[in-house]
Amino acid sequence: MANRSLLIKRDTVPLRNKVVERLRSAICDQRLPQGSRLIERELCSMLGVSRTLVREALRQLEAEGLVSIIAHRGPAVATLDRDTAASIYEVRAVLEALAGRLFVERATDEHKRRLKSALSTMIDADRRGDAAGGLRGTARFYDALFAGARNDVIAAILRPLGGRIHLLRARSMSMPGRRSESLGEMRAILAAVLSNDAHKAWEACFKHVQNASLWALESFDQERPGLGERAATRPHGSSKAEASPAPATASRRKGRR
Repeated sequence: MANRSLLIKRDTVPLRNKVVERLRSAICDQRLPQGSRLIERELCSMLGVSRTLVREALRQLEAEGLVSIIAHRGPAVATLDRDTAASIYEVRAVLEALAGRLFVERATDEHKRRLKSALSTMIDADRRGDAAGGLRGTARFYDALFAGARNDVIAAILRPLGGRIHLLRARSMSMPGRRSESLGEMRAILAAVLSNDAHKAWEACFKHVQNASLWALESFDQERPGLGERAATRPHGSSKAEASPAPATASRRKGRR
């Protein structure tokens, strides 16, 4: 388990925050795989910090759903199950669609510039075949979207889910055909907000999350005996979900076309 790449250099950033961020990144990047035990003394050695700081960080990550405390075994990296994933996507679809609509109503030119820049980063990463760079670009895109929506409650609700959202995003993007489809959806979001069409922005954001959900949940199904063949019958590249026609009915539109 030893990995000196996690070693923290001390600086002006609060050390506890750095420990949390370093462990969160290691989990999201799967350097600490799901289900693996988190042994305090080994983490102390890897990070170069005290056991107290490691314990505080593990409690924070437990609250975020990235760490589980297993009876008689101690902490381990949490395993994300299909039902939890589906619930996260249901919440994301509505909140991110709302963020898209609010972005149109409230964003400044600087917010729009940041959104365009993030999408350019994603496109460049895709051309290079840089999966990690693409994920970073996606995170930047959402940071810009939430900043432009100027609703701190949306960001506050989604922030504790950030680690699990990253894991699910990596899962869906690993499915053949999803990466190019996702870029098309992100282009549609950008086009909607730049045209100042709040309704289209809602629809584009909602559709993007719904499609991401279907791809990610399909990946779970392929891991379950008897379900992989059924999931594999869907032609890749086809449209997977329709956007909600209006906010009032967004949560009712489920299933595949």
